Amino acid sequence: MENGKEDGLEIELIGFRTFLHEFLRVLYYVKSILLGLFTMIVVFGVVLSFQESLSIGNGIYFAFISAFTVGYGDITPTTPISKLLCALVLPILGMIITGIMVAAAMQAISRLYQERGKRL
Repeated sequence: MENGKEDGLEIELIGFRTFLHEFLRVLYYVKSILLGLFTMIVVFGVVLSFQESLSIGNGIYFAFISAFTVGYGDITPTTPISKLLCALVLPILGMIITGIMVAAAMQAISRLYQERGKRL
């Protein structure tokens, strides 16, 4: 590969702003799914706050930390319901959100390169 060419094909780089614009356009189509998933995490956060005697803010924080499998360890579940939510339900929701975001990013990249290919 030299000078941005590989086997006679010109490779054109996509700028971050262009990618971000297309990424947000793709996310627009799944906004209701994402909103529903984030709402479920917030609701489970409120449930966790009551189960674990936390403030609602800390319960929601705990739910998001559990959903995205970060697990700082500053708050730990003690009740059976909290353990079930934090070990099974919330991580599945987080994985679904992560999968949607990755798929949206790949779709945005694909769309941009297909669009560029049509112009050549």
